[in-house]
Amino acid sequence: MYFIRSNIQGQHTLLSVSYMQRQPGVIASSEEIRDHLPQSIQTQLWKQDLNVTPLVDVNLLETPASK
Repeated sequence: MYFIRSNIQGQHTLLSVSYMQRQPGVIASSEEIRDHLPQSIQTQLWKQDLNVTPLVDVNLLETPASK
C-alpha cells in the first residue's frame, strides 16, 4: 500500500493506492471486493484520528487461471 500526501490548500488529503490479491476461499465477487475494500480502509484511517481526508483506490489482482 502506498500513501502519498497531496498539496490541496486547506485540506489534508491522504491518497492511497492498494494492490490486493484474493485469498483462497473468498467467494465474494471481484466487484463486491472492489466496492467494499476502499470504504473499509477509509473507515480504519478515520478511526485513527489522523486529521486527513483519505482517498483510497484498490486494485484487485487475480492469480492466473491454471492450465
